[in-house]
Amino acid sequence: MRSLIKYFLLFASFLCFSAYAVQKVPVKFDKFHGYTGTVEYLKAVNKAYPDVTELIEIGKSYQQRPVYVLVITNRKTGTTLSREKKLVYERLLEVTDPPVMPLHTGKPGHLITGATHGNEQTGTEVCIYFIDKILSGYGSDEVLTKLIDTKVFYICPANNPDGLYNTVDLGAPQRTNSMYQTDTAAAPQRKDLNGDGLYSQYRYKDPQGRYVIDSKDPRLMTAYREGVTPKDAERYSVESEAQPDKGIDINRNFPYAWWNTRTTLPGGSGEYPTSAPEVHALCEFIINHPNIIMVNEYHTMGGHVYRPMGATGDAEMEARDVAVYDLIMGKKYVELMGTEMPAAWKNPRNIRQFRDSLKNDKNVIAAKRGYKMPFEWRTPYMEEEGRSSYYGLFLDWLYKDNGIYSIVTELWNPVHDVPELKDVKEADLQAAMLKYFDDKGYKLYLDWKPGKHPKHGNVEVGGWVGNVGRNNAFPGPVLESICERQWQFDLFRSTLMPQIAIGEITVKKQSSGSTTVLEISAEVENIGALPTGLARTENIPLNRGDVVWLIGEAGKIKFLSGKPNEKIGQLYGTMQIPGFESRGGGGEFGGGFSGGGSSPAGGRGGFGGGAAGDVSSNKKTVKWIVAFEGKEKLKVVASSLKGGTVVKEVNY
Repeated sequence: MRSLIKYFLLFASFLCFSAYAVQKVPVKFDKFHGYTGTVEYLKAVNKAYPDVTELIEIGKSYQQRPVYVLVITNRKTGTTLSREKKLVYERLLEVTDPPVMPLHTGKPGHLITGATHGNEQTGTEVCIYFIDKILSGYGSDEVLTKLIDTKVFYICPANNPDGLYNTVDLGAPQRTNSMYQTDTAAAPQRKDLNGDGLYSQYRYKDPQGRYVIDSKDPRLMTAYREGVTPKDAERYSVESEAQPDKGIDINRNFPYAWWNTRTTLPGGSGEYPTSAPEVHALCEFIINHPNIIMVNEYHTMGGHVYRPMGATGDAEMEARDVAVYDLIMGKKYVELMGTEMPAAWKNPRNIRQFRDSLKNDKNVIAAKRGYKMPFEWRTPYMEEEGRSSYYGLFLDWLYKDNGIYSIVTELWNPVHDVPELKDVKEADLQAAMLKYFDDKGYKLYLDWKPGKHPKHGNVEVGGWVGNVGRNNAFPGPVLESICERQWQFDLFRSTLMPQIAIGEITVKKQSSGSTTVLEISAEVENIGALPTGLARTENIPLNRGDVVWLIGEAGKIKFLSGKPNEKIGQLYGTMQIPGFESRGGGGEFGGGFSGGGSSPAGGRGGFGGGAAGDVSSNKKTVKWIVAFEGKEKLKVVASSLKGGTVVKEVNY
């Protein structure tokens, strides 16, 4: 028995060692990596996994720090249309050898980004965690191996290199990029007023100040509330030691509805859309990679996800897309958070009754939709008030102009993510967090000590440490638990991506002398979960949809029936979308949407309201009759912008 136990323990140790051994670049989350540490990690990973990673620089920040994207995919698998068919440049005939698209652009793509706001570095850590988990599982985990072989992941942990560098590496919080800084400023203006090497806060007495000293703990500053705070309470102003120069909030600098930002964020949204070099680089990358169908942009804080549309609400959403967002992705996220989801999500077939129950509610959008959004899954649009204050968002531009399932995850909610704070009320949260810091030994809050300020004179320096603060998860177990939850969610979204495939090819052959006539039939299918494009994609200008080509090597084919490139629209996936099942099986979801499932692949019924309409299949058959002299090597190429590109030879 002892020998059996010894063998078992030895075998278990071997398994643990093997699991650890595939982690070629060990990484810890006991502190924030910052920009420098993140770049070092990306380069180390690229060196350790040369067959499945590529590190590319997509642009530079205002202070000339590279914006990196780590490409994760099997670099030996896949193809692109430009590799299978010779491109013709009618107006550039001097281009004799046009470049082909990288292999990874022929695979469905998932982009994950972090630190759009430089002082929200938790998102960078989640990106690093994702990289570690998916690469460590390659070759040993069947699901992860298949994903890397057939899909592509683009990871940009630092959208805002200057903001992240100044926040973590220098300790001076900076939300914006570094535009509009003075010529001599290489970093935000910093005033280490007491010489402790940390950039925290300072407070000074101010009759018009917004804060008072907390009555229970003199270290804390609480908001002054008219009629609630005692009249004799001394008021203070509280500011950060690190005062960044003016810059652009790069999540207000994207093209969609950018012009409205001028009324809400004057000067903070840039002189024109994509005027921030970081935004320009990201937009150019997205446009050059139309294979991207999923994007998750990590921010802090709140503990919830935003889905489009921030500028307009659901009025500009296609009904089928809302069904995918809320009833598939949103349902999964709420499950991972362990909280209650709307009753309509549990029983979408009864959506009419849920809509009727809300018909007198002041939230008109929710009444038309059939449910109110839960805290954990929502839109930036203020539905109760019927207005928005969010414009120029990456989120909206990705969905509306690019047909991408874009979301923003607001990471980190102390009440949800720290067990000791679970039942704490908002009014007591600061004090409870401070006690938690004290108990755990975190140095995130400093006692107030005298200091000198060039403008305000005698001040007190202390409060929240700038490069950590309350809006980022605590390094260590808390941060890791958040990273793991988000990994599970993004892994789930990755498994939803479409995947085009070529099934059976049948050939009937006739010959007459040197002339060969072939009747060819090819079945093309989408073996992925979701359709090969969003319903929104059908209405985007210049969208070509899915195309199937019959290509000959010698180029001497005469098409008697059919065209060289047959457009087949979109292919549905293997997953049933609630409200868009086959005729008679759908509910009456989302009758108030302006999109209403009006796109050809969207279906008019189901989520669009009314009787459930016909639903496109995940398979389509394309037929040709061709003739050629002599011999011809033929192949079928099925190409979908977001569902991938595949090729199969025609045997006859």
